[in-house]
Amino acid sequence: MQTETRYSIILEHNAEVLLENASMAQVEAFWDANDTRYFGLRMEDQDSTDVRVLVSDEMAKEDEPELFAR
Repeated sequence: MQTETRYSIILEHNAEVLLENASMAQVEAFWDANDTRYFGLRMEDQDSTDVRVLVSDEMAKEDEPELFAR
């Protein structure tokens, strides 16, 4: 019997659960709606039926655009 994989999106720095027990379609819809607010989507336990998706609301320094590029 194959169990459907479920996903939880968690804000990395404070462990706030943003989306819980979601399908992949719900994760994709969440990401499409919030891709400018959250960064660095990273999945943990991908071989499990309960995958944790960690995101950050702080852009990493190396990903920040140069504001004063010459």
